[in-house]
Amino acid sequence: MIRAVLFDFDGLLADSEPLQKAAWRAYLRRAGHELSDELIERMFGLRLQESAALVRDALGLAAPIEQIMAERDAIFLASLAGRLQAMPGARAAVQATRRLGLRSALATSGHRRYIALALQELDLTDAFDAIVTGDMVPRGKPAPDIFLRAAAALEVAPGDCVVVEDAPHGVAAARAAGMQVVAIPNALTRRLDFRQADLVLPSLAAFHAWLARQLSGGAHA
Repeated sequence: MIRAVLFDFDGLLADSEPLQKAAWRAYLRRAGHELSDELIERMFGLRLQESAALVRDALGLAAPIEQIMAERDAIFLASLAGRLQAMPGARAAVQATRRLGLRSALATSGHRRYIALALQELDLTDAFDAIVTGDMVPRGKPAPDIFLRAAAALEVAPGDCVVVEDAPHGVAAARAAGMQVVAIPNALTRRLDFRQADLVLPSLAAFHAWLARQLSGGAHA
């Protein structure tokens, strides 16, 4: 039974990954480094602290992880106003979840300060029944902590949740949490491995249609 939908944020509801990528590139250029596509792909779905550790180790940076996080974050947060856009169908998909009688949560690796700013920018501040950010749990994706905390906040069993994700780290986290997971890859994650997902769909609109069929007793896609 599906009783709740847990939405990822970056790359699924918010077209933030180009801004994240640009912020990393700007930070690393100051340090005399370039950001490779391979390194970017390894970051998708991770919290800022894991991404900073990954970059530091991969490029041999001397700065402490906390300094890398702070300097990169300052660049990224300053870029949001007027530039952060919703992914196609984002608002409609979240609103449709409520119309279908389901609980919904935002379950994201992003930290609270960023998510508060981003939800205001996208006019989604009151769209969810619960919000769990990466700095609210001990471990980030691909560990299941974010999704398990979101299910607990909604008072819904993990097995009654469906997770919607755009990155393999998030898919792995949902599987580890014992939840059904639908992957909706974006332009940056489309070539990655989504074999762990229960279903891969092309868009949020397709997810809405699939979800409505499940609740009406229709056949699985």
